[in-house]
Amino acid sequence: MKTAQDVFYKDLEVNLAAHRVSRAGHELCLTPREFALLTVLLTHCDKALSRSQLLEAAWGYAYIGESRTVDVHINRLRRKLGLENDIQTVYKVGYRLNSAS
Repeated sequence: MKTAQDVFYKDLEVNLAAHRVSRAGHELCLTPREFALLTVLLTHCDKALSRSQLLEAAWGYAYIGESRTVDVHINRLRRKLGLENDIQTVYKVGYRLNSAS
């Protein structure tokens, strides 16, 4: 049953209130950080976000310098959700979730 707390991306369904993610009807397990990162990407679809913007939005703190934790979590999301072609690396910027790929 669809609610106001559901966000859809292709065959991915994200229930924000219940912290649940399913793809093609199969529930997927994400860590709280992966879930937060996915939520940020979904709410900023087609917008390139820097690593520091992602850290601040998903982790809740600002970080000055390079942090590879975002890269690691992005790679896990790509693999777990099958979004290898949808979550794009934007050279010298960060990452973008493409709505049309």
